[in-house]
Amino acid sequence: MADPDPHIRRTVVFSLATIVVLLVIVFAPFTRPPSSISVAKAYELLERDSSIVVLDVRTEEEFTSSTGRLPRALLIPVQDLEKRIGELSPYKQRTILVYCRSGRRSRNGAALLEKNEFNAMNIEGGILEWKNSGLPVLLEKKP
Repeated sequence: MADPDPHIRRTVVFSLATIVVLLVIVFAPFTRPPSSISVAKAYELLERDSSIVVLDVRTEEEFTSSTGRLPRALLIPVQDLEKRIGELSPYKQRTILVYCRSGRRSRNGAALLEKNEFNAMNIEGGILEWKNSGLPVLLEKKP
């Protein structure tokens, strides 16, 4: 079998490369990780700005566990966030700091919020990093 014409080969390679670049440009906004913030910066921001919204995306059991929760935290588990996103509409123009246990679920939650045009930031490391840094948490009082 003879080699294809070099001109045809260059044209095919150029066309394929163009398609790949266009796909990256089109889909890059959907694969971009959400904005994130360290626990130290999140704490500073919360201390300075009382309009910041704190969203806990863990389960209710985790929210009330001995791990504690962040002050001012609202609870919407990440598995419910998409169907309950309307509850956050009053906060659309405010910054929302999202956290979970270690940062993975909150990254997904923050990405979902950003996709829906909220100003959301993932707290890196979650509540475990928050506690390891010696920052304050609220604990449920057991009866």
